[in-house]
Amino acid sequence: MTNVINILDYPSGSGKTTQMIEGFEVGRKYLVILPYLTEIDRLLAQPKAVDFVAPVEEDNPEGTKYSSLEAQLKQGLNIATTHYMYERLVPLVHQGLLDDYDIIIDEVPTVVKQVAHKSKTSIQEFYVDPGYMDVDDVTGLIKPTQKWWENSNDVSDTLSSSIITSANTGCLYLQGGKTILWALPRTILTAGRSLTIMTYKAEGSLLLPYLRKLGLPYEVSNDNCAEEKFRRKAAELITVEGIGRLSEIPLGFNKQGKAMSDPSTSSKISYGLKNLRERKLKGVSTKDILLTCRKDAWFKASNDNKPNDQDDEAPIRNDNPGVFAKNSRLKDAYWTGNTTRGTNKFIHCSHLIYLYDKNVNPSIASWLGSSAQAYKDAYALTELIQWIWRSRIRRGEPITVFIPSPRMLGLFERWLYGEVEDF
Repeated sequence: MTNVINILDYPSGSGKTTQMIEGFEVGRKYLVILPYLTEIDRLLAQPKAVDFVAPVEEDNPEGTKYSSLEAQLKQGLNIATTHYMYERLVPLVHQGLLDDYDIIIDEVPTVVKQVAHKSKTSIQEFYVDPGYMDVDDVTGLIKPTQKWWENSNDVSDTLSSSIITSANTGCLYLQGGKTILWALPRTILTAGRSLTIMTYKAEGSLLLPYLRKLGLPYEVSNDNCAEEKFRRKAAELITVEGIGRLSEIPLGFNKQGKAMSDPSTSSKISYGLKNLRERKLKGVSTKDILLTCRKDAWFKASNDNKPNDQDDEAPIRNDNPGVFAKNSRLKDAYWTGNTTRGTNKFIHCSHLIYLYDKNVNPSIASWLGSSAQAYKDAYALTELIQWIWRSRIRRGEPITVFIPSPRMLGLFERWLYGEVEDF
């Protein structure tokens, strides 16, 4: 069982991955968790002291990656898999299959996320009062009752089948009487011989407040000299600009949703991007432009090429653009989610547009006990930096970043030019 969680908090390009590969020892077992399948392919292709395998669907009679992973663990193989599979390890942990593994995670895994939001009346009158759901008064832990299981088919048109399935794993919590949160099970974070997480700016992640909430010990390793060198180099390579026409438009996730339904606001965003394209981005290929905003604002739901939640890259063909993309002349630029990290898919991109005012989900912040503004700003800055470092700056090449949100622009500029201490 892991005693202390080791967090390696070093900038991009500081050698975290190289250190990991050089640290593999014959005779030990490793489970390496990576953000994307492409990163697994890179690890498998690199020379190492030990051999690795990856779960594959056709590798076992059941034909699933989960069963393949289970079989590989039983064989004691060194395994590289994705964050998605990591979240599903609870049954394998209970079998003791990870007890003698060193677990290494590249980039902070998802530890808390909102899975449903309902009115207090709906939760109380449809789930709790009829006896389908028990909610712990202290922790908020949700447990489906035997009544729900026995009648699950009959009530599936009213009660969420996904909630009962997730609640059965012991990882759902009710916050504020109306928001249902999923949290990474404690058993996964304490599994294995050791747990090492490689990231950057951990103080702005959800991981540290979650570990504190669970009372799990951790140690953060960092290097102030490497951080300062990284920041100074970034200041040399990055040109950062606002987008004046969009500076007064709220760009939080929910605010973008409201903008989508308001033709006047969505038009301002779309034509503001068009103006940017025709002036400051004139002559820049759309293949070199990376943008983020709400996915459903950039791609209409009916678009066959719209990326799903597991995609880290949108195709450069947006046949049915959303309201933000429609008149922007940027509809064929690369789009990626604002939480994208750990991929080299966009390492060629030279011009970036960050259409977000990033905030911690209020229900999650409250549940974690991390509602201070300093933490919220650290979170926003961390997410922005991680996103920007998907571009060609990873290769030490100059980029231009457009940030319309005055708050996000200020946070980034103060960090970039060393005007504030770390959060």
